[in-house]
Amino acid sequence: MKKYLFVSLMIMALSAAGGLTSCKAWRTVSTSATYVQQTDSTGRNTATISTKTVEEYQGVRKK
Repeated sequence: MKKYLFVSLMIMALSAAGGLTSCKAWRTVSTSATYVQQTDSTGRNTATISTKTVEEYQGVRKK
């Protein structure tokens, strides 16, 4: 029983140590552009284009 508990604790410790060697980061980039087209006498048309990009980075600690 003690051997099983020791092995379980070692596995948990190694898992925690492995989790500390890397990290994740996210960056969200949003862009918006509005285009206006003026017509002769009937008015104008407006179009808006919006984009959203989510970038994910995985970092690893150098030893």
